[in-house]
Amino acid sequence: MITRTAAAKIVVGGLVVLACLWVLWFFALMAFGSEGALPPKSRIPGVPAGASLVEESEQCGSGGCWWQLVLAPAAGQSPAELAGQMGLTEERSLRPELFDPGYVYVGSEPRGDRLVVHVGYQ
Repeated sequence: MITRTAAAKIVVGGLVVLACLWVLWFFALMAFGSEGALPPKSRIPGVPAGASLVEESEQCGSGGCWWQLVLAPAAGQSPAELAGQMGLTEERSLRPELFDPGYVYVGSEPRGDRLVVHVGYQ
């Protein structure tokens, strides 16, 4: 029969092993991520009701790669107002997540009657 102390040690030991494996996995992803890596689509901000996605593409340059979304604002809404509604009036940084260990930047810029949103790793 296993005592409570022994069971507690087994549970704590198992949690420590799981935590060590997660840390190793996290650092392996950070170390082996390539310059051409794109954040998962789950990191792209949602398009508010009324606005529409006109174009979605992958862009690459000397600083890496990023998602580019071209959005059409809702009727009567300006691109700047859409950016405000999405919380993108200035570039922001998203913290790493459990399955995406990189810092992600999200920014936008009005271009004519459209809003162009950029999402990439920092």
